[in-house]
Amino acid sequence: MSVMTASAPPIDIATDYRSLIIVYWQKLVREGVPRREAQILAKAIVKFELFAQRPSHEHKQLISRFSALLCRAQLWRSDLLL
Repeated sequence: MSVMTASAPPIDIATDYRSLIIVYWQKLVREGVPRREAQILAKAIVKFELFAQRPSHEHKQLISRFSALLCRAQLWRSDLLL
């Protein structure tokens, strides 16, 4: 009798990164964030989620400016502005 080990599926972080950016960008644009700012915000949030990378000062300013729309898009993260 052989023992089979279960392994986790391979993680393609680059695919996850790109896919999440697209999804978040769409949500932000749908809520009224201008396209360029939505792209910047989507990237900052994905980097925060996947890599625990804190937003820069400029990103934090955009997050503050569009905080209500981030909430409506369900993308607000409690630690984004710390």
